[in-house]
Amino acid sequence: MLINSQSKSLPGKTLSFCFKNWLSDGFFGETRTRIIIWYAILTGSCLGLSIPLFTHLVIWQVDQRVAENLQEEIQNFRDCVNNKVLVEKQTDAKKIFDHFLYEQYPADKTFLIATIQGEFYRSSPLRLPQSVSRTSPLTRELSQTTEPIEGHIVDHKKREILYYTEPLIIDGKVKGVLIIANILAGERQEALDTFFIVIIALFVLVVFALILAWFISGRLLRPIQSLIKTAHSISETDLSKRICESGRGEMASLAKTFNQMMERLEKAFMAHRQLVNDVSHELRTPIAIIQGNLESLDYYTPEERPEIIKLALDELSRITRLVEDLLLLARAENQDFLILETVELAELTQAIYLKIQGLGKRNWRLDAVGTGKINVDPQRLTQAIINLVNNAVQHTQENDIIAIGSCIDKTSNKPEFRFWVRDTGEGIPKADQHRIFQRFERGENSRSSSEGRGLGLSIVTAIAESHAGSIELYSQLGQGATFTLVLPMKKSRNQSDSSKTLRNPGLEDGD
Repeated sequence: MLINSQSKSLPGKTLSFCFKNWLSDGFFGETRTRIIIWYAILTGSCLGLSIPLFTHLVIWQVDQRVAENLQEEIQNFRDCVNNKVLVEKQTDAKKIFDHFLYEQYPADKTFLIATIQGEFYRSSPLRLPQSVSRTSPLTRELSQTTEPIEGHIVDHKKREILYYTEPLIIDGKVKGVLIIANILAGERQEALDTFFIVIIALFVLVVFALILAWFISGRLLRPIQSLIKTAHSISETDLSKRICESGRGEMASLAKTFNQMMERLEKAFMAHRQLVNDVSHELRTPIAIIQGNLESLDYYTPEERPEIIKLALDELSRITRLVEDLLLLARAENQDFLILETVELAELTQAIYLKIQGLGKRNWRLDAVGTGKINVDPQRLTQAIINLVNNAVQHTQENDIIAIGSCIDKTSNKPEFRFWVRDTGEGIPKADQHRIFQRFERGENSRSSSEGRGLGLSIVTAIAESHAGSIELYSQLGQGATFTLVLPMKKSRNQSDSSKTLRNPGLEDGD
């Protein structure tokens, strides 16, 4: 029975523990909850500090209003006296008081008391509180005054009483005194009741606004939740997750910055993975050749050994060139891959034409020379053109034409220039034109398929993309091929280095 009772209590303890964890780590751990709590503390503090201040202001306004009403009653009495005494020549104090009290309707908690010769005569309303009754010390004291006075006292119930007196003077003699008194507690309490109702309503509205703000802030902070979920879902094999970018402001900027960071990371990981795959794929064969020949070196005659060593050195040189090309492709994604300069297109074209004539015995031509200033990396651009020329040399005969040229493209919407390499070689089959720009791909009909590393066109593509440009190809089998680099006259800093290369089906890479 003991075991059963303990087992029955476990679910309740588990629920309690989970609820406490949710409160501490979930609800109170959320950014929006902490923001709302701080806003609630700030708002509550401001309200708490403002209540005494506004209470004092309400009481002061009530006192001012009551004082103005009493002064108005005094003025009405003076007007009445002047009318009766000066105009109607009335000298009877009782008739003057009767007429005045008959016409006046005092406000709540306001009392009009008439005294003649120091004795109580009449009041309005008839029923008076003890503090200003006919026998009260205050009434007796004020009935003896001979000049207008004003003041306030606190009665035995701790109530503050504001009073004014106005003597009734007829023929230069004081015939009586009008006492006007008001118990301020009643007026104050009515105003404070209304004030506290407003405070309660304001408190309810603030609580409702905070609850509504909690939900709205959750919506505004949704990119952060999306960022957290995306960060949790990222792995070494999947860096494709992105945050939805919407709206404006800090949250949208955060989402955009995070996505840009993920794009850079994805490129870096893809470049690293591609480099490892390429190296492992391409180094396997030359390493096997070197290893096999060196292991069997003892079986060769002394006359054969130099040839075997030369073969191993050739393979090592090929490995060196391969690694250099792979490193260049990996660096193509870096910000410092290009060193941009402003150069003359005509001078660069002439310089490249002079360099390529030593690459082989071909019918070299210079089709056209564009004029104008361009903002490029001249060394990288020269490297790309020479790679294309090397590719053309490998697919042409001695009498074939290889031509280069450049021009400013004035038909484009944005300033661009074109640099092309044209040959009259064997051309490109359509089946090969979709894949020769990929790494380690060569055309099936290439006479030099056993040579090169299959990276020449990949390097040209990387250089074109790093300039925010593209490479185009026009070729027909048996009629040669024309590769054209289309690059902007000036590469903007805002242009993405990962711009897609727009290319036609291309020639096989025989480099």
